[in-house]
Amino acid sequence: MEKEAIETLVFAQKSKTELIDETIISLQGLLYETFLKKGDRNLKNEFPTNTHPDDLRIKLDNVVIYIESLNSPELSIEVILDIFINQTNFELGKFSHFFNEEGNLIDELLVMN
Repeated sequence: MEKEAIETLVFAQKSKTELIDETIISLQGLLYETFLKKGDRNLKNEFPTNTHPDDLRIKLDNVVIYIESLNSPELSIEVILDIFINQTNFELGKFSHFFNEEGNLIDELLVMN
């Protein structure tokens, strides 16, 4: 099958753009909450000292379609975002959302370097 045909089938319920947007919005919300006083202190400590939300940049890394994996025998889609420090272009970590074939969120993962 050609890439376009596969994408048409996989993204029939929600478009690739919609899944990417949902993931970006979720990460932005997490970062906003983290850097507020009521945010998760443990997560905030994963960032360099004196980091502010404006210091961070989010970049789309990849959208991966898993036909079958060790974690799930069903089709799933992973949207992977990279988190960078603006000034140094240093990658701090990755944030992923996993969706099922209907486009519903099934898991999320944050890995800090």
